[in-house]
Amino acid sequence: MCPNTQLAGIHSRSERLIELTRSYDRGRTPRVDTDRQLEEDTLQLINLQDGLGFEYLSDGALGWQDQLRPIAESLKGIVAGTRYSRWFDTNTFYRKPIVTSRVALGDFQTKNFIRTDLLPRTKRWKVVVVGPYTFSELSENRHYSEKSDYIYDLALAEREILKRLNEQGISSIQLSEPCLVYQPYRERQAEREELELALSAIGRTVEGVASDFSIQTYFGDASPILPKLLELPVDTVGFDLFETDYSRLKIETSKRLAFGIVDSRDSNVEDPSWIAETTTRARKHISSPELTLVPNSDLKFVPRQVADAKAQALAKASSLL
Repeated sequence: MCPNTQLAGIHSRSERLIELTRSYDRGRTPRVDTDRQLEEDTLQLINLQDGLGFEYLSDGALGWQDQLRPIAESLKGIVAGTRYSRWFDTNTFYRKPIVTSRVALGDFQTKNFIRTDLLPRTKRWKVVVVGPYTFSELSENRHYSEKSDYIYDLALAEREILKRLNEQGISSIQLSEPCLVYQPYRERQAEREELELALSAIGRTVEGVASDFSIQTYFGDASPILPKLLELPVDTVGFDLFETDYSRLKIETSKRLAFGIVDSRDSNVEDPSWIAETTTRARKHISSPELTLVPNSDLKFVPRQVADAKAQALAKASSLL
């Protein structure tokens, strides 16, 4: 069966949009100019995916300031801190959210997550959000005495966000959970209680929401916990093939798999033949009746033309397979 292709996070902005955004931040460019360029960038990306035959279309989240911001701004009990932290081992940063009181749904606005006004109504849409475990690990908790209570409330609040996204026509939702596999968080994974808490929170987040759900891990080896991930009540389980030692595994599953098979942190564009060959090798160890080819994480870390070329390489590899 020919694999599908999708984007898996924030896409890269054009040089023009980056220039205008910086100029706007310095008070030199009116907001209308940046908004116009943002829409142009978004429409170009939507047309690219549509032309390549992507299964679900993403707006690329080009207006997001960082991966955590839309969730943080949609919840009560969380304020935007003034401290910026590095996003794993990349050259980008995020504003660390601070938990000051009990977390619950606050001022939810669809436009903060996805530009439904720009996406074609005849296609299916996808949005990518950070899952509850990773959000809890990357935020600063000043309220809850028990971590489990914080993650429980956070999962319930995120579920309300996902319900509203589904009501607005979002048919595919990806929960990104890099903290399940990235060091030093992976060291805590050895503690069964920590892992069970994280997986329980993910299950609670998707419960009762009618969208097609995927869980995506990246920046770390998912092989130690892949069997556990496949037990989650989600439709698709994805992982970073550049980090995951799949050669040690022998797994067959009825769930769809998402292979993160182009590297979001490398400006070299993968050859479609290499992608197809690597996919074939990996499927001998981890097999599924359905497969999706995706970037291993957000393509925002490479220039726009490189990000677009990587999307094209995925589509070409899919046709080769």
